[in-house]
Amino acid sequence: MASNLVQKVLKSRFALVLLALAVVGLAIPAVRHLREQPPPPPPPIRLTLGPPPGTELGSGDEALDAAISPDEQRIVFSASNQGTTALWLRTLGSDEAKVLRGTEGAQRPAWTSAGAAVSFFADGRLRQISLSDGMVSDLAEAPSAGGAAWLPDGSVLFAARAQGAIQKLQGGTVSDATRLQADDRVHLSPSTAGANSFVYTAVGKDGRRTVRLVRDNEERDLTATSGHGHIAGGFLLYVRDNVVLARRLDERTGTLVGQAVPVASGVGVTAGGRSLFVASRRVLLSAPASSRARALTWIDFDGRHVGTTGEPGEFWQVRLSPDDEYAAVTMMAPLLRTLDVTLIPTGRRADVEPLTLAVASDSDPVWSPDGRRVAFRSLQKGRPALFTKRVRAPDAEDELLLDADATPSDWRGSSVLLHEADPASGQDIFTVDAVRGSRAHVVRSGFNDTDGRQSPDGRWLAYVSDESGRPDIYLQKLTDSDRIRVSMAGGTRPRWSRDGRS
Repeated sequence: MASNLVQKVLKSRFALVLLALAVVGLAIPAVRHLREQPPPPPPPIRLTLGPPPGTELGSGDEALDAAISPDEQRIVFSASNQGTTALWLRTLGSDEAKVLRGTEGAQRPAWTSAGAAVSFFADGRLRQISLSDGMVSDLAEAPSAGGAAWLPDGSVLFAARAQGAIQKLQGGTVSDATRLQADDRVHLSPSTAGANSFVYTAVGKDGRRTVRLVRDNEERDLTATSGHGHIAGGFLLYVRDNVVLARRLDERTGTLVGQAVPVASGVGVTAGGRSLFVASRRVLLSAPASSRARALTWIDFDGRHVGTTGEPGEFWQVRLSPDDEYAAVTMMAPLLRTLDVTLIPTGRRADVEPLTLAVASDSDPVWSPDGRRVAFRSLQKGRPALFTKRVRAPDAEDELLLDADATPSDWRGSSVLLHEADPASGQDIFTVDAVRGSRAHVVRSGFNDTDGRQSPDGRWLAYVSDESGRPDIYLQKLTDSDRIRVSMAGGTRPRWSRDGRS
């Protein structure tokens, strides 16, 4: 199999997220008489919300994970690059989005009431990023990411338990904000309904989902749903049969009045039961269900598929062991929605073996030359760092190699090849000695140079650089600084053939 290439094949087409920029039923006039037929909502204007370059929207099968600012001028959303999720910020009047640094692994963003910060779940914590200075702070323990909502008084409601009630953080103190009923298993997805009221979704032990209103410390069932409920512009929005329905919530009585009006169709629901929509008074963001399972596929140099390896999964990166017996892949954990490095045998004689088990994201595996260890990038310290671990050794511990935000790309002898950002020169390629820990620069051009791969004979380096204005592949002899541009129309992810001739 050494003459073949391992590639990842996207088995299902990627579903685009639609951005509705109209009043889509959220400002429907109140129905004075229940017998009156409500007027039809104005038609929505549908635009495509495309992912930032090099990313996919959302995480895994959850193609939409976003929040709309209180002033309805900005959207914060998650997007994944090689499996690592981060938050991005864009305004409704622009196609440009910028990544929010320090939000790696983020899920379920929520705006604060004043719109100056965004909370999110990551690495078992509820965190917050200030949009003025980018400062990230921890708010509370949160083993599970079940959604959050901010109240006008500055307190935050959040669902952080696999089984349990909604919690409230106020003045540094966490308390229960809801009470589990006899048939309840968990409470999820809080949504602010007023100064002293909110709704949440109760999941029963039988799997049924009910939207409930909490008002003046009293709880009331509002309606059944197949996903979750959300309050926007005085209306309760919820999903049934993949249709978002809007129904007015009477603030005085705390009851639903009038008829339910459909405002969006084809809306997906995740495996965890979260509807793929977010809304404000005038903006509705929705997405259909999607599947992003991939298969590891062998392809020969004529482009023919010659076989697959293992079962399909949410794979993001693949590295073959030196003997071709295993593929180290970055894989999304189905339940925790975090990245782990897993070893998948290329034949049929061995079992799949997890390499990393941290709750935090682990990614970018690189094999040692003897195939006995794997280097990888991890967020287990709460910030990016580089670790190594012995393979096929159940009791082996993760060993810290470099406490820095660097990404490994190759390993020759005792030197691990990495790239990291330098404020003065962009991304640089360097080596770190796996024994002594010493560092040495290999490429430092003033441009963004990444993903370095040494040729089998150790004489050449192939890597990605944006010197031309976009990513392209370059070759450079390790004995001098002269380099050759290989690709002329863009290029990423260089790989050498085993004989080093291509």
